[in-house]
Amino acid sequence: MNKKLIILITAIALIVRLIYANYPPLLWDEASLGYNAYSILKTGRDEYGQFLPYIFKSFGDYKPGFYVYLAVPFVAVLGLNPLAVRLPSIILGSLIPLIFYLLILRLNPKSNRIALLSAIILALNPWNIHYSRGAWETNVLLFELVLACYLYLKPRYFLSALVFGLTFYTYQGGKIMSPLLILIIFAINYRQIFSRQNLLKFVLPLFIFSLPIFYGLLFNSDSNRLQVFGLWSYHQPITEVNQIIHESSLLDYQLFHNGFIFFSRNFFVRYFNHFSPKFLAFEGDWQIGRQSAPYIGVLLFPTYIFFFVGLFTSLSQKKSVITLFFFLWLIVGPLPAALTLDIIQPVRTLPLTIPLIYFAAVGISYFLDHWRWLGVIALFISYTTCFYYYSDLYYNHMVKVKPDHWLYGYQQAANFVVSHQNGKQVTFSDFYGQPYIYYLFASKYDPAKYQLQSHLTVSGLDTGKVEKIDNITFTTPDFKSLSQKSNQLMILTYDDSIRQGINLNILTPLSPINGHSSFYAYETN
Repeated sequence: MNKKLIILITAIALIVRLIYANYPPLLWDEASLGYNAYSILKTGRDEYGQFLPYIFKSFGDYKPGFYVYLAVPFVAVLGLNPLAVRLPSIILGSLIPLIFYLLILRLNPKSNRIALLSAIILALNPWNIHYSRGAWETNVLLFELVLACYLYLKPRYFLSALVFGLTFYTYQGGKIMSPLLILIIFAINYRQIFSRQNLLKFVLPLFIFSLPIFYGLLFNSDSNRLQVFGLWSYHQPITEVNQIIHESSLLDYQLFHNGFIFFSRNFFVRYFNHFSPKFLAFEGDWQIGRQSAPYIGVLLFPTYIFFFVGLFTSLSQKKSVITLFFFLWLIVGPLPAALTLDIIQPVRTLPLTIPLIYFAAVGISYFLDHWRWLGVIALFISYTTCFYYYSDLYYNHMVKVKPDHWLYGYQQAANFVVSHQNGKQVTFSDFYGQPYIYYLFASKYDPAKYQLQSHLTVSGLDTGKVEKIDNITFTTPDFKSLSQKSNQLMILTYDDSIRQGINLNILTPLSPINGHSSFYAYETN
């Protein structure tokens, strides 16, 4: 019976993630992962001509490359399209509830009901659905973390070391989250730490497998994103320091407003934001629209309520290994985000869903013990209502609320260029950044040909841009000047058009949304 139930839950998870798989719009990171997979498939090299790299330069953000290699067979079979790029994440995201179920049973074989409830909640949880419907490396990382923990506890030390090692090649957050989870596993299995099997089959293989990553962090450009987005790179503005000293004294600044206190305050604000009701229950990511659905938290509201019930219930009872494991995971979960500049960051904290959902399942189990069939009916009605509300927001409102955050229209604009360039001189707006990758993706541009001309102009430590491919220049079109020339094709954003005072009626709308088009085209004879 339990096997049939968990198979059904896995099937439901897959359907929820697979339906309308081309929605939402393809993001530039997805296009980059897909085109680099296409380039590896065709030439064995990335877009810059590097042979089978484990770190991909991409936009200058140096992406760990495991997702690219996961996408290669799907691109080979289905071609270069959004579904092929997203399928690795869709499939692995659908399997996380199953692995989570097995992990809970491994920690406590008597927790069958809690394990099933956890799997159901995760299968239908907005936070997990959101990041497993697109090509998000953090979703693959979550699958690897849960699987690695399960394999270690099974115990399958070498396989666990292999999967933990893969996390370093999957997503930047794995470089923080994996060591923390390993320490937690060691804490609940402290008698095994210095055993021969653990040292030879887990510690040594993991160390060897991780060496290229550590070398890259120390000596190559792999750490660029850590340098740019690390909280330690954010220093107190000198004007603020001078203002504090002016308001009191240098001694007051040194005692109560120094650099350490400034860093600590910023760290704790970011850390506790990820436990706030605003984030978990009501708004989700209030900074970047593409990182959660609007007007709702990253958890369904009943899950948020039952999390507190389960947490207090677990901590008030006799402590167990499973409670300790998930409580420690809960404590370290926000750290990868709290150590970066963003005030809130659901991408980097996706692994936090595991302990949140586990304790919510404990809370539901406690509720069912007291309310039985009445509780089942109440749960069904509340979860069905909340999930329907979330689905409406996700499919009908999410992209329309902030289309610019979703880079809406880039795909349509790139497709228009592919079909209308016909030897014209093309100027493609880079207002939203990285238009070149959409063109490469839409045109299925020959990777061998592109590698000969690929050049990324980088300013500072963060991402750069490609300025030209063949007859296409990626910059804001100067409409007044270019419209006087012959054989021109311009792709402008709505913002470009308004700023330059262009009459929208003379432009061709490419991606209508919210009463106007996010991109327009203009051709001269």
